[in-house]
Amino acid sequence: MAIQLKNDENNVTEAAENKPVGAGFDPNDPESKFRGGLGDGKVDIDKINDLPAYTAPPLMNDEGSGVMSGSERRSLIYKIVGGVILLIVCILIYKGVFYMTGSGGKDITEELTKTEDEIASDMKIKFEDNEAKVRAIPSYSYGKVTVRSGKDLNVVYVADKQVGVNTDSRNYRFFEVGINEPWKQAQGSMSYKYDDCIVVANDILEGNSDSYFYFNEKNNDVFVLTVNKNTARVVNMTYFTDYKRMTETLQ
Repeated sequence: MAIQLKNDENNVTEAAENKPVGAGFDPNDPESKFRGGLGDGKVDIDKINDLPAYTAPPLMNDEGSGVMSGSERRSLIYKIVGGVILLIVCILIYKGVFYMTGSGGKDITEELTKTEDEIASDMKIKFEDNEAKVRAIPSYSYGKVTVRSGKDLNVVYVADKQVGVNTDSRNYRFFEVGINEPWKQAQGSMSYKYDDCIVVANDILEGNSDSYFYFNEKNNDVFVLTVNKNTARVVNMTYFTDYKRMTETLQ
C-alpha cells in the first residue's frame, strides 16, 4: 500500500528541499512568463502601461519660504544705506539749525568777580596776554585796556588793574545769558539786577552792532551785551566790576 505525504504551506518535503533550482523550467510555458520575478525577460506592454507614472519632485521656490533672493537682499541693503544717509543728513540739518539759532554753555557767573588766579585755578585755565582781543572789549575808559585770554575766556584790565571778564564763546553763560541768544530773550531772562540801561553804537562788528550797558548804581557794576543789528542776537558779553571807570568817556 502506497502512502503519499501531504504538503501544506508550512511544511516542505525533503524532495522539494533537494530539488535543483530551475529544474522543470520550460521557457515556452506561458506560466513561466515574467510576473515580476525571474523569467525569459519578456514583459507584456499592458503591464508596462499599468506602472504608475513618474512624477518629479516640485521645484523649490524661494518666495514665501523665508529665504531672500539676491535681488531682495540688494534691495534691503539699498534701503538700509539710504536710511542711514537720510539719518545723517537730518542730524547735520538739526545741528546746523541749532548752531544758527541755539545757545548753550556753562554758567560761570560766580567766577566773574574773582581774580584771574582764582578763575584759572577753578576752571583749569592758563591765561596769556592777548592784544588782538582788546578791540572786542566795549570799554569807554581813559585808561589803557589789556586782555589775558584762555579757553575763550578773557580777563580785562585797565591800567593793569583787573576790571572784568569777557567772552564771545558759546561755551559760557553770564547771568543765565549765552552767546547767540536772541537779545529780547536775553534781556527778559538775565539774572543780573540792573537799575537802567544805556545803548552805545560801536564798531566791534565793523559798525554793525550795539552794546547795551545794564548797570547797577549801588554796586557800581555793569553787564554789557553786544548785539548784532542784523540778527538781533548776542555776539559778545562782558561783566565789569567798575561801571563808572568803564564808562568815563560817556559821562
